[in-house]
Amino acid sequence: MIKLKSLLIERIDYHEIATQLVKDYGLRSKVKFGNIKGGNKGNYDWNRDIIYLKKNYPSVKEFIVTVLHEIDHASDRKTMGARKYEDEYQKAGDIAVNKGRDFHDDNAFEEKAEKWAWKEYSRKWKRKFS
Repeated sequence: MIKLKSLLIERIDYHEIATQLVKDYGLRSKVKFGNIKGGNKGNYDWNRDIIYLKKNYPSVKEFIVTVLHEIDHASDRKTMGARKYEDEYQKAGDIAVNKGRDFHDDNAFEEKAEKWAWKEYSRKWKRKFS
């Protein structure tokens, strides 16, 4: 678990916290900053198992929820395997598009990841990062 002491310093180390969160969920995904497309807060590259994050977030809360969101994607990839995850994600995006919705924003994998991230933040991390 992340130690609260490390958060009491004036400027928190986002990379250290994100990396520790990844480990806390039993994953080996790498964490890098940059390569964020569009208005996304984060991005998960399932081919290379890398979580990409922006360099700045308006709040620690938004940062943690973003990391958790990407962890959910990495967890799905670990469970399904990279190829199957890519296929299933594509199918979910195609279903959204066929309904006249957005491939990414209305993708069932994105909706699940966002819901899980907020629930997990409230359940486990809110007290530590507030």
